[in-house]
Amino acid sequence: MAAQIDAYGLLSEEFKSDDVTDQLAAARRIPIIASCMGPDRCRSQLVPFLKSAIGEYTDEILHAIAKAAGQMVAACGGADNAACMLPLLETLCEHEETVVRNNAVEALVIVGKTMSGPVIQEQFAPMVKRLSSADFFPSKISGAGLYATVYPSTPHPQRPALRKQFELLTKDEMPMVRRAAFAHLPAFAAVVEKEVLMMEVSPIFNELSSDLQESVRELAVENAVAMVEGLSPDEAAKLFGTFLDNVQNEPSRSMRIHKAKHFVTLTAAMHPARQMRDQVQAFLRLIAIDAELEVRTEVSLNIASFCAHLEAQTLLGSILPVLRELSQMPQAPADQEAFAINQAVRESIAEQAASLAPTLGQESTLSELLPLIKVFLGDELVEIRRKALGSLAPVIETLGTEATEQHLLPQVLQMARDPIWRVRLSVVETIPVYAKHLGMDLFDSTLKDIQIAALQDNTARIREAGIANLPVLQQRFGDQWVSDAMMPVVKAGARGTGPMTHLQRIMAVQAVGALSSSVQGSSLEALVDEVVVPLARDKVAVVRIAASGSLQKIVKANDTPYTRDTLRPLLVELSSDTDADVKTLAEMAMAS
Repeated sequence: MAAQIDAYGLLSEEFKSDDVTDQLAAARRIPIIASCMGPDRCRSQLVPFLKSAIGEYTDEILHAIAKAAGQMVAACGGADNAACMLPLLETLCEHEETVVRNNAVEALVIVGKTMSGPVIQEQFAPMVKRLSSADFFPSKISGAGLYATVYPSTPHPQRPALRKQFELLTKDEMPMVRRAAFAHLPAFAAVVEKEVLMMEVSPIFNELSSDLQESVRELAVENAVAMVEGLSPDEAAKLFGTFLDNVQNEPSRSMRIHKAKHFVTLTAAMHPARQMRDQVQAFLRLIAIDAELEVRTEVSLNIASFCAHLEAQTLLGSILPVLRELSQMPQAPADQEAFAINQAVRESIAEQAASLAPTLGQESTLSELLPLIKVFLGDELVEIRRKALGSLAPVIETLGTEATEQHLLPQVLQMARDPIWRVRLSVVETIPVYAKHLGMDLFDSTLKDIQIAALQDNTARIREAGIANLPVLQQRFGDQWVSDAMMPVVKAGARGTGPMTHLQRIMAVQAVGALSSSVQGSSLEALVDEVVVPLARDKVAVVRIAASGSLQKIVKANDTPYTRDTLRPLLVELSSDTDADVKTLAEMAMAS
């Protein structure tokens, strides 16, 4: 009991402090203090004390109190006594500061979830009514967020009145109140009956989505996305079809941006009641004509997901012509400035154009899509070339070995020698895709040297990508291929001496570590003995760090007598290394 009194006494003393820092620290400890006081004293002392403090402290303190209140239900005696929190939280809901009100509403939702239906109707619902009918608009704003908590337990005869009460908030003369009601409309829609949603909530949505205040209607698209879940295509089309069409002419920049961002989500939810192909022109207007670059950029991020719902004929007749126009430098000087501004859109097209290949099929990909992709591969901007390279997998899979070798591979091989490392990196990162489709012989004659060059590259990211390719290539071509084609490079790197050769020694130990989960038995042991063990004692600390990291992978992937008898003693030795990072990695390896 003394400890409980001391805890509460400390809290009250810190709240009386003139230092705001002490007050804030006390407010943040409220849940801990509450749990120490016991349910009876929490309800009789702490909650009334906090309510009395509301008029005396800063908004920051009240924000912390509101946040803490949602965590106090158990300390106050659980669900049976949760109603004791309502007077405190109702007072906080009336506060002018937005963050205080928001946290109070969130706390009330938490408290409401613990309460039984009868208690909600007896004590929670009257509070919601008081807040909603208050003269002071902050109270109405708070009340709008609580209807989804009250409605499920409301008796059916009383539900129409409750819905009418919420509707009044959506028609309030204060834009802030209408905005709050609109913000909480998805949560309310999720708990009402389906027929109520279609007959009553839908008109509310339509009215607020065309509100004169932009701050209100800008919530419409996000709300539609939230509300469309669980609806059938017919229901979604009935509720949001007209709205989606009208947003096309919406003067609000933010609404058009939101529409561009969620265009595919909404149109897909209405399909097939509203066919996706019927939305192509709206999509193309957003990506090509909209005056706002941010709108065009947002919708361009959805090219792949939108086109996945379309058939080849629509792609060829409608989508690809526009993508070509957006991607190729116009001849007229007056249009070239706009073309340069559209760089972000071109980057998105470069990254996603290849995704059209499976739908188009081999012939159309070769004749219609590949020329566009080659435009991106030859673009003067590095980022566009890099993104086009990194997304070629669907094209390679669609074209097949012969067409890829003849029409695509020559340009890729040329880019593998690009002086800009990010371009070379994109080629190296796609090597596993080529390995999957080209076969060993063609790979050896075209891309093996690029993989070897990646392991020897001066750029760390490229070496890392080359190392990451090794296990994939081993699974594709087998142990013997890796031993014959890659291990000579790795072993030569391990023997490197002289200026900057430590980078090759690092590559060598990392390569063995990467292969440790796919190459096993005597082959792995011989490789570790030849490469990793000597370099674990290298005079350069960063090499020893790399060796320790590889040893950790090897030990974790292979619990064998060799790792126990040979490698663990080496790790013990490294755990006493003069370099702190080597010691840490060695200790982690021993613990694995």
